[in-house]
This record gives sequence, structure tokens and C-alpha cells, in this order.
Amino acid sequence: MGGESGPGVTVPALLNCLGKHQSVEAILYGDLQKVAPYLSLCNDQALLSRVKIIHCEGEVLDTDKPSDVIRAKTNSSMSLAVSAVAKKYADACISAGNTGALMGLGLIKLRTLPGISRPAICTTLPTVSGRSYVLDLGANVECSPEQLHQFSVLGSLTAYLLDDIKQPSVRLLNVGVEEGKGSNQLQRTAHLLSADPQVNYCGFVEGNGIFKGLANVVVCDGFAGNIALKATEGFAMMIATILEDLLRNSWLARVTLGVMSRSFEDLKDRLDPALYNGAYLLGLHGIVIKSHGSASKKAFENALEVAIEAARHNLPKALAPLLTDKFITNNKESV
Repeated sequence: MGGESGPGVTVPALLNCLGKHQSVEAILYGDLQKVAPYLSLCNDQALLSRVKIIHCEGEVLDTDKPSDVIRAKTNSSMSLAVSAVAKKYADACISAGNTGALMGLGLIKLRTLPGISRPAICTTLPTVSGRSYVLDLGANVECSPEQLHQFSVLGSLTAYLLDDIKQPSVRLLNVGVEEGKGSNQLQRTAHLLSADPQVNYCGFVEGNGIFKGLANVVVCDGFAGNIALKATEGFAMMIATILEDLLRNSWLARVTLGVMSRSFEDLKDRLDPALYNGAYLLGLHGIVIKSHGSASKKAFENALEVAIEAARHNLPKALAPLLTDKFITNNKESV
């Protein structure tokens, strides 16, 4: 029910996704009267047989405080969807709704993985050589050096598990690459990472370095990460708008497009923010994916693909023993 368009985006995107993944089933939590009309547009009865609807009276609004949702909206669609993951009814949960509420429900119902104090919002951003995992993107506006260290471990292990990168390079987002640059918090974090032999720490990186592919994992607090993400999306949309204006107003540009149509389409795809929608709430004992509230059908469908990939790798289950060995076993041995 979340997001700017609710079921008008989420349901059609889900149906498209289910058409591509024959082994995937879905449980929709929401207002039956609002959801059913979009399902009725589908004539594929075999596909619809893989969709179950759970009617929910309650709904989490963007203006709701997380504490109020946890206390008073236990029967909301978001709360029941997260509970489905906690109770093993579902392998993953995805929402385009209130980020703070989703994070709070995840913490209460799923708890965090071993050694992780707070989950982080993590997504991938395109680079000239592939993609980089960036976290935190807004869940934790202020982070301690210890939490940033935890995010570095989480990001590094995720890149290893999902992309098969043996020693993912990790960098801290900073205002400069020199060792003395940045806040005391970043300096302390850099010291922690440098002293950790299990993290391939490669120093600081500036915002433009993310897209140069200078690191497999870029770590920052949620304040800096969210600004970087929104600025990236805004820039990509600006470029797309400029290109469309050129095509509309210039015959020469249209002729050029006819010659280079494949290259132009490749460029549009690489710049399209919709193809990078879907962020992990990384560090929970269950898969929770956050979609942008303004996501289009295409963007929400990509977020569903992220959820499916994480579920197929059973990401939290794969992370748990590695984190236990890292933070719990090693700490006991050092004592």
C-alpha cells in the first residue's frame, strides 16, 4: 500500500515479475478493495494462482512516526508483511512505504544479525567497471565508528556472497582522499578498518570516485549516503531530460540517433535510476527490501528482482555464521 501510487504501481509490477519467474509466489498485504481491481486486469489464471491476498484494515502513512506504528499499527499491511518473514511465511518482504517505520518493524520483529547493532540501507550504484555496494543510505543519520566498521563488514560479505568477489575493496566516503581529511568520526573508523585484517580497506573515496569503480563497497553514515544517492538520481534524470530535449528539437540529433540507436539505448539503460531501485535493509535476520516511494512500475519491478536475488542466496542465513565468526567467536578468543 506504500509509495506515492500504492497498488497502481506495486501490483502491475508484481504481475510482470511473476511472469518472468515461474517459481516465485507472492502474498499481498493491503486493502482488498484497492488491490483487487489491478489483479482483475490479468487474464493468466495460472499466474494469479501464485498470488495470495491478505486483507488489512490498517495502513502505514508516510507521516506516521515509527514508534506509533510499532505500538498502535500492529495490523497494518507493513507490520503483517514483516511478520510474514519473521514467521517464515515468506522469504522476503518489500515495501515502498515509510522508511523509518519499515526499519523499526524490522528491528523489532526480525532483530539484527550477530555483531550488528543497527541495520543499514544498502544498494548498488553503477560504475564504469560494474557496480558498487553503498551503505548506509539513510537509515542511520549519525553513526559511530563501530557501526561504520560493522557496515564495512556487512557490505564486504554481501559483495563476496552475491558477486563472488574474493576480497572486496572497501572505502570510506569522505571530502578528500588524503589521510588527514574528514571528521574525527571518519578518522577513528579508518583506524578500525586499517587494523582489521578481514576487511580489504583501501582508504577514503570522494563522491565522484564511487562511479569510477574505485571500490566494491563504499561506506558512509546515512546523512551523507542519502544526499549522495538523491544527487545521483537527480543528475541521471537531468541527463535523460537533456537528451530527450535534444532529440525533440534537433533534426541532426535525430539523424545521429538513427545511426547510433543501440549505443543510445545502452546509455539510457545505464543512467536509468529505475534499474537501481531496491535497497537491502542489511543486517537483519530476514530479507527486507525498501523501494523508493516515487518508484515507477519499472523501478518497483527491479526492487522485486533485488528481493528475489537476496532470497535465492538466502542472504541473512549466509551472513549469520560469517558474522558470528567475525564478531562473536573472535571476541571470545581475544578475551
